[in-house]
Amino acid sequence: MKKIYISLFILLFVFLLRDNFAFFLGNIFGVFKLDNNYYDGIIKLKDEKIDYLEKEINNINDFSSKLDKISYNYKVSKITYKETYNTNKYIIQYGNNDNIIKGLAVTNEYGLIGKVTKVNKNTSELTTLRDLKDVSVVVNTSYGKLNYDYEKDIFVISDISNYDTVHVNDVVYTSGYGIIKEKLYIGKVTSIELKDFKKEIFVKSSVDFNNLNYVLIVGDFK
Repeated sequence: MKKIYISLFILLFVFLLRDNFAFFLGNIFGVFKLDNNYYDGIIKLKDEKIDYLEKEINNINDFSSKLDKISYNYKVSKITYKETYNTNKYIIQYGNNDNIIKGLAVTNEYGLIGKVTKVNKNTSELTTLRDLKDVSVVVNTSYGKLNYDYEKDIFVISDISNYDTVHVNDVVYTSGYGIIKEKLYIGKVTSIELKDFKKEIFVKSSVDFNNLNYVLIVGDFK
């Protein structure tokens, strides 16, 4: 009889405290679940970092393998971020403390990207060729101004006379007027249109402006 009373008392006790027990067990299982999610997250983050580092190494190796053909002095820099999604301005490493000055040309292994348009203490602003106006260029012995046509998605050279000799596949370089170094490769002539007494020359750049990573700041660095 005594055992029956004890059993009934235990059952009553458990029944009255059932919510507390459920809460206690829920917390225990919740901790285990939280720990599992936490460690899964750590492992996933680690894998992502490894993938990122592998891509960075591949990018650096690919970039470095193509620099042997470049004859001018430069400082290798990495693009740290883009100012906004719909702009052609980037922030790159190095600034006043590294002898970077406004107006220096910025290239990569495929040609001219743009120029430095603002310099801070440790970083600089790069404006790409797409947003630069009236860049002085030369085709053969003819000089003109290069601008980007967003509607046609191509560079256009103006101010070249119909009497000047320019052909499709001719190479376009910077002219050297201003601070931008001369003979920096821009691209090739893809087509020519005659307008009144002037030619309108369309130029295709070899640079992928939608995939910029490492760049070369052109200058006489020690």
